[in-house]
Amino acid sequence: MTKFRRAKAVVPSAAALVVAALVFVLASVATGPTKTPKFVLASGTGFSITSTISSSRTSQIAALLYPGVQRYLWYTAYNPMKVPITVTSMSITAVAAPTGCPISNLDYSNTTFSGSLVVPSSGTNTVSVPISLVDTQTNQDSCENTTFNFTYEGTATYTEVYATTTAVTSSGVTYTATVTASASSGQDPVPSSPTGRVTFSDGSTTFCTDVPLKSTGTTTSTATCVPVTGDDTITAVYTNTDGNFYGSSGTGS
Repeated sequence: MTKFRRAKAVVPSAAALVVAALVFVLASVATGPTKTPKFVLASGTGFSITSTISSSRTSQIAALLYPGVQRYLWYTAYNPMKVPITVTSMSITAVAAPTGCPISNLDYSNTTFSGSLVVPSSGTNTVSVPISLVDTQTNQDSCENTTFNFTYEGTATYTEVYATTTAVTSSGVTYTATVTASASSGQDPVPSSPTGRVTFSDGSTTFCTDVPLKSTGTTTSTATCVPVTGDDTITAVYTNTDGNFYGSSGTGS
């Protein structure tokens, strides 16, 4: 992780915690929150979790929970943010057992996910963990048509990406592109001046390609170019190289 990156921890907010239903005789489908979270890049932004029950650990094949038969709980993480997140954990934090079917009948001891599940911006990703209904060697009809209510929690990290503007100025035959980074509402202050490269052009003709930026202040960096042309309008296009800043362009003469 470079000095320009800030990994932020995010957990599901109270509104994003969802209850999943595991039905003994029907395929389980968990429902998500009724309101869509706002697209806000800020610490504490929630991602939501739902689940399904499958007979396979490699693909989601709807299945019934049945005593003594291995099943798999498929977590689905929903990312409402404009940048990818990496989910590092998901788990069941509470179980409400139905009347007549005790919690001990359900083996969810291996349902904690710990790892790195990358979820694209405004997208989803899934992962499976083992779950099963214990064969108690007794009549378990009391579990039929009943529901175990789950509450989930999870953690994730993301890297903040900052907006930039590019301005072009000239002194004699030397053109200077100044790239300035800024933080939007909800973001932490910009961690450093922009990094990357700038390409200068006059219309469709490129004069200086991939000129490295040099830091000139807390939030600014510059690149210079001496084109072999007259005093035309010069366009500078900034391209970021470390994923922490959005690209931008500007013109000057």
